[in-house]
Amino acid sequence: MAGSRRWLPGALPRASGATGVAVLIGLALGLTPGSAQGAAPPHALLLHLLQEEVVDTREGGRILVRNPAPGRGGGPEEWRLVEELRLGEVDGAGPEVFGNVHDVAVDEKGHIYVLDYGSKEVRVFDREGRHLRNMARNGEGPGEFRYSEWGAGMRIIWQSPNRLWIGDRWQQLSFDSLGNELSRSGQAFGPGFRAAASMFDGEVLAQGRVVAADAAGFVYQEISVFAAESAEVSVNHTYGVRLPVFPEHPDPPRDSLLLDRRVTTSTRQPTQEGGGVLQVGGIIRSSVPRRVWGFGQGGTAWLADRAVHRFHEVTFSGDTVRTVELGNPPPPPPDDSDESKYRPRIADLEVSPEGWLWVRRHQEDLAEDPAWDLFDNCGLYRGEVSTSTRLGTPRHGSSEPDPMDLGPGGMVHGIARDALHVSYVLRLRLESATGARVFRETCSS
Repeated sequence: MAGSRRWLPGALPRASGATGVAVLIGLALGLTPGSAQGAAPPHALLLHLLQEEVVDTREGGRILVRNPAPGRGGGPEEWRLVEELRLGEVDGAGPEVFGNVHDVAVDEKGHIYVLDYGSKEVRVFDREGRHLRNMARNGEGPGEFRYSEWGAGMRIIWQSPNRLWIGDRWQQLSFDSLGNELSRSGQAFGPGFRAAASMFDGEVLAQGRVVAADAAGFVYQEISVFAAESAEVSVNHTYGVRLPVFPEHPDPPRDSLLLDRRVTTSTRQPTQEGGGVLQVGGIIRSSVPRRVWGFGQGGTAWLADRAVHRFHEVTFSGDTVRTVELGNPPPPPPDDSDESKYRPRIADLEVSPEGWLWVRRHQEDLAEDPAWDLFDNCGLYRGEVSTSTRLGTPRHGSSEPDPMDLGPGGMVHGIARDALHVSYVLRLRLESATGARVFRETCSS
């Protein structure tokens, strides 16, 4: 162990309310109560004083943050999601009547881009919810996108200063905020992103899509590649790929990171019929998903096994720079362990612009309110938050929650669905019970 720092609660009592918090912080820093007024509270320092975390620096510089398990009363802070805006109508003919929303993205002006697969277009609204325009309509011409019949895997991602990515696992386009096409790659309903196939020796590239972007000019793709081990067994590897935006970088380097591995087993048998080969009988079965991941603004990825609350921040060169734990998590089950005994605790993981982790809890009953565990950019557990808005309710026929757009200052945009599967777009604000907002903390380690 290269170094260790332990933060103890000491004799300080818990504070309630903004005034008590400010006074305790002032006393801890050696300030008079008056001098602490009006200053932005260093919440990370207060948490260190009020609860016990262990921050270790391991050999090689990896930081290990151990958070104590939350008590029955919840985490160290109370949080709430306050609804600010709701777009969507049950019936009518206006632009607020959505067919089937698949994703939402937001730009720096607060303009909201809604990917409505039901209408096969992207609808744009201003910060107050007024409709501005439609773009990326269905078609094959300039400024159009060829929507598949099933819409699987479709995403839209905003990249500063003026680029909206829209794509599925076969094709990827980008537009400016007015709907003018900027780039196009892949092909509809066929193999896309073959230019990157040389990255993965011995595997056949099948699918890829942009799932994140940063202000430094990089996009992050999820690329799935398949390798047949036998006539019955194939392996699907999912890689995260970080690359500069083309054509600004005509010969871009590609940094890749293995995210997940799943095995597909088929007992179907080929048979000759009418001069062709058909697969008949039997079943096709894929192994259960065991990994979640998210991409940060600093060129790193966060990875976790769904069964344990242990999160690794990893660079695209494969170095683990930070590990965050909640409670005393056991080692994750081996990939070849009995799937019938695998118990996922985590449904999804997303990273805010400040570097906060939003860890969505696995729900056996989708009628329950969704809940997230929150970790700040230092890796400290800040508490939990839930909402009754049905945010991220899986689409009909899917078991995965819809993605959210996490904006600065705790702003959240996402999709909610009612019991009739009518889609709504929500804007919510994360704040503590005392009204404090999310910001990037100064870490002590």
